[in-house]
Amino acid sequence: MSTISDYMTKTHALCDELFTNAENLATESNWTELNSAFQDFVTETGKHFSKEEDILFPNVERVMGSSGGPTQVMRMEHQQMRELIALLSHAVTQKDQSEFLGEAETLLVLMQQHNMKEEQILYPMIDRVIGQESESFIRDMEQI
Repeated sequence: MSTISDYMTKTHALCDELFTNAENLATESNWTELNSAFQDFVTETGKHFSKEEDILFPNVERVMGSSGGPTQVMRMEHQQMRELIALLSHAVTQKDQSEFLGEAETLLVLMQQHNMKEEQILYPMIDRVIGQESESFIRDMEQI
């Protein structure tokens, strides 16, 4: 049986890899490849957020009987990341290396802290709470 922890940690790893690739291309001022690489990161990060916000979190909240708490905090952090991603997108459009790398540093710290909270606290809690339902949730998330 696959767990939410395993599945979602893999999606974090993919997003992290795509982000690192984009950051490296920005460091090299390789704007042509950066446009595509950054879009790949944006797409996969958007999918990850949707998996959590549209499927995982609502189902966990239903099972737990609460829509506040850790899932609400994660949604707020997703919004902060979306705002930073928008700034990064603008920097890519403007070919502004300094702006991109500065915002990327901020986003990297936020993503690392966010992922650590999810991987070490939230996902294990979800695995305990939902048990066998995890496979159904993973199937639904695979559709995104």
